[in-house]
Amino acid sequence: MNEATAALGIEAISVYVPRHYLDLRDLAEVNGVDPRKYNDGLGCLRMAIPSPYEDPVTMGWEAAAALLENYRVDREGIGLLAVGTESGVDAAKPVAAYLHGLLDLSRSCRTFDTKHACYSATAALRHALGWCSLPANRGRQALVVATDIARYPVGSPGEPTQGAGAVAMLVSDRPHCLQLEPYPEAVYAEQVMDFWRPNYSAEAMVDGRVSVDSYLRALEYTWRQYAGNSGLGLDDYDHLLFHAPFAKMVHKAYRRVCQLQAGAGTEPGAAQFERHCLPAVWACQELGNLYSGSLYVLLAALLERLQERASGARLGLFSYGSGCCAEFFSARVGPRAVHWRGKIGLEAGLLRRQRLDYQTYLDFRAAATAFNRDGSYWQAVAGWGNGQPVSFLGIRSHQRVYATATRQPAQALEYSARARVVK
Repeated sequence: MNEATAALGIEAISVYVPRHYLDLRDLAEVNGVDPRKYNDGLGCLRMAIPSPYEDPVTMGWEAAAALLENYRVDREGIGLLAVGTESGVDAAKPVAAYLHGLLDLSRSCRTFDTKHACYSATAALRHALGWCSLPANRGRQALVVATDIARYPVGSPGEPTQGAGAVAMLVSDRPHCLQLEPYPEAVYAEQVMDFWRPNYSAEAMVDGRVSVDSYLRALEYTWRQYAGNSGLGLDDYDHLLFHAPFAKMVHKAYRRVCQLQAGAGTEPGAAQFERHCLPAVWACQELGNLYSGSLYVLLAALLERLQERASGARLGLFSYGSGCCAEFFSARVGPRAVHWRGKIGLEAGLLRRQRLDYQTYLDFRAAATAFNRDGSYWQAVAGWGNGQPVSFLGIRSHQRVYATATRQPAQALEYSARARVVK
């Protein structure tokens, strides 16, 4: 990052938590394994489960609409909407196009999606920072949304790490929540088949051992690079946030950083880990993997949990996307918690959600698969929405149909190539 972006960062942040979850003890019982394998071995306690009427579009809307309302953002000031996702709903049309219409943003707003597995939201954030740094865009804001559903085959090793949710971030030259530090970038890229999802599959494929090795290799490279560029070491950070496909991966990452700092064989103490990582990692334990939103929900968790104690703290952040691309960067939390207090929505979302039994979890999966087939719209109408403000109602004539709570299903919003919104 250059000096032109030194005063840029995240002005506002908001999180959407799906309204249902599955307790990993229930999944362990069905799979015939000791619950400690999931709770202790993976660090996973519960995983967020979207309803059949939720998809990356509706979840992204939930997070972004709450941000616009809670922080009283003028929609006309938003000139860019970038969505980081690996759960796109169309091979050509971006999630950002749907969100632009549902959020009623200005026509003078650039929209697009970014894709690089879990790195995609960081790619979107980087583009937004660059856009905000241009003299012509000073004073304008960019909206970055990370929205994903992590889904693996039933009974697979990846199933207990599933999750879902969305994080919305407003990027500007008023970085009340987080100001990125202007040190040179530390980036790592390598073509590796550690995690992927072919176009013909609704579920991801992963080589767990290769993925962990690739993650740690990228972390080591970017940590060394950033330390060399910035002069910052482990003791210079108040907190460290690592991409968290599962909570124990944060332990592995922190252990590797400590070894890079103090030598091979170094084992970090519990108090050391608690200070650097624990204020944030609890969110991953409750939600599971948010893919593109994984790193940024940890940021939200830290801000909500620490409030004033987070003010002014220096954070080290590691973003990793399988395939792979990774980045390490640092930032300072804003000086006044009043800017985000009571506006993020993470803990409130956790308190609101309901526990599913295992069979209902399977029913939700089956219904979601059915709703994503052409002709499903008429099947979806009968029980539409379950009270959600914006709901996905299925597909008719190869077009996705969404409805808001202020409209009956017969008046649902349909999107076509001819107009932004057609009633």
